[in-house]
Amino acid sequence: MTFEDSINVPKPKKDAPRGVITEKQAKASLDAAAKAFGEARFGLLRAERGNGVVSLLYGLNGRALDASGLAYELNN
Repeated sequence: MTFEDSINVPKPKKDAPRGVITEKQAKASLDAAAKAFGEARFGLLRAERGNGVVSLLYGLNGRALDASGLAYELNN
């Protein structure tokens, strides 16, 4: 079982190389995945960044991250 989600990356601030995903955006994505998986444990399988959007794929065998960990992972 998998769940796909996406996060729109805000435009970067002046002189910044790229936009930063906030912990609030990561929490919203994790909450949507939690609804899809119900009581089952899930984690991040894959994340791809391009054209101002980060595409996320969650699955039962993925890496479990909290919102701050997910935001850090997506920004680095």
